[in-house]
Amino acid sequence: MTSRLVRWTGVFVAVVGLLAVSVVDRGVETEDQRIQRLHDSYACPVCDGQSVADSNASVAEAIRTFIEVEVVAGASDDQIRDDILAAWPGSLLNPPGEGFAALVWVLPVVVAVVGAVGVAFVVGRRVEATTVSSADRDLVEAARRGTER
Repeated sequence: MTSRLVRWTGVFVAVVGLLAVSVVDRGVETEDQRIQRLHDSYACPVCDGQSVADSNASVAEAIRTFIEVEVVAGASDDQIRDDILAAWPGSLLNPPGEGFAALVWVLPVVVAVVGAVGVAFVVGRRVEATTVSSADRDLVEAARRGTER
């Protein structure tokens, strides 16, 4: 039982460590990196699921130009987002992480955790069911001797 606990603790620590590394800020973003990130964040309004960065449509070019001008002018990401959504509604590729739309980000994590707990519960019950108790050993010994308990 102790070795199982150590293994599960190791798995838990590894998963938490990987999650922590994935969300750590990797330093200051350059202007070009910020522009590229913003290009990747918006959908082309006339293309089917294509980002502004990947589209050759004229409206995508207009959005790219708008983003570049606004970044150089010092606008914040929120200001740029608000202006783009006002001019081109529905062009946000990723749903916001707030309000009702936050469920898109939270629900998969909840499902994964519930699934992992369910698997651990089933595996734990199966291990308990296969564990031989001292009463079972006594019954087997009694049967081998040919006597009843």
